[in-house]
Amino acid sequence: MNRFKGQYFSIPNILSYIRIALVPLIVATFFSKDHRTLSTVLIVLSGLTDCVDGFIARKFNMITDFGKIIDPMADKLTQFTVVVCLGFEYSLLFWLAGLLLFKEFFVGTMGLLVMKKTDLVDGARWYGKLATIMFYLIVPYLLIFTPKGPAAHLAILICIIFMLLSLVMYTIRYSLLLFRNSKNASKKVSE
Repeated sequence: MNRFKGQYFSIPNILSYIRIALVPLIVATFFSKDHRTLSTVLIVLSGLTDCVDGFIARKFNMITDFGKIIDPMADKLTQFTVVVCLGFEYSLLFWLAGLLLFKEFFVGTMGLLVMKKTDLVDGARWYGKLATIMFYLIVPYLLIFTPKGPAAHLAILICIIFMLLSLVMYTIRYSLLLFRNSKNASKKVSE
């Protein structure tokens, strides 16, 4: 039986699909002659659809387990694409790209483990959302104002700090969920 049956075409999930569809457009416009304006508009549009899909999901009770998976996937795909594109102008961003890949692989693996062990599909938390908000504030800043030197490094460092915070907090959360699950399983066995 399909765990996600009937969840694929909710309005919030369709907005996540739109974010995924924007990724190749972001890449194409970024490497076009006048990429700054159109790339920035597409990235901001992607960020707005992220806000709107979450609002709709909560306001109209359209939160789904599939949405808890596809929404962050769309976010991270967009973020990674933008970081790599901008990395050609700001090489420090390649560190952020590496951190993003590590974080998503590690946290994603832990999330799957939690889902398998506890049958819980855990959604985004405030620290993940905060890291995403900082990303969507800093990237347009880099695109529009094209800062150089310390100003650019500081903006990128802020992104890295919030990404690390998110990594640490998700690691703690998933570790606690797994610990509680194993403790409850041990308790049931001993009874």
